[in-house]
Amino acid sequence: MEQEKDGHRGRLRSRYLKAGGDGFTDYDIIELILTYAIPRRDVKPVARELLRKFKDVAGIMDADAKEISEISGMGSNSALLFRLMRDICVRYLENKVRDVDVISSPEKLIDYARMKLAGYADEVIMVICLNTKNHVIDAEIVSRGTIDAAVIYPRTIAADALRKKAAGVIIVHNHPSGVTQPSMADREFTRAVAEALKLLDIHLLDHLIVSRGNAFSFNEHRLLR
Repeated sequence: MEQEKDGHRGRLRSRYLKAGGDGFTDYDIIELILTYAIPRRDVKPVARELLRKFKDVAGIMDADAKEISEISGMGSNSALLFRLMRDICVRYLENKVRDVDVISSPEKLIDYARMKLAGYADEVIMVICLNTKNHVIDAEIVSRGTIDAAVIYPRTIAADALRKKAAGVIIVHNHPSGVTQPSMADREFTRAVAEALKLLDIHLLDHLIVSRGNAFSFNEHRLLR
């Protein structure tokens, strides 16, 4: 039985080396990851249960580690692996937006913002400070709220941007509902932040609303004028 399990794992790894991720389903990817986290048992039923409960790879990586550890066969160390993978993805995308004009090339920033915030069950606000070349100099989550509201005063954002010597600011916040269309409150908040920053000669360059699958840009829709 042990030799059969080792043989299956070896074949799975060989398939990945030959075909890469494009040749693997979500189930195959999760099973392969679990072979490194759970060395001495059949991981196929664990992979099936993870996908049954969390639907796909993104759902697993966005899930709370405690939720994952409650799956039969998953311990705290195995659950930690998925959290680590998610943090690695965020760090990778964060590195990709360094030394890049994020206004001229917004796709990388949107990918980073979605990965960073989509896993939160409540609404959060992140402030990204840029230099005169529109390169990211700082990105920080400044507020966490309920499932549909996060509160921070515009003057707090402005003061923080001034302290970090920002030339421009991008606000990012998530909509856990998945609907990224801005509310009237989102529009009013954006106007208030733009006015607070303008007093300090700092430009509000965009306000992004993100979910796991979508993003809305105030700049792209010309709502900053």
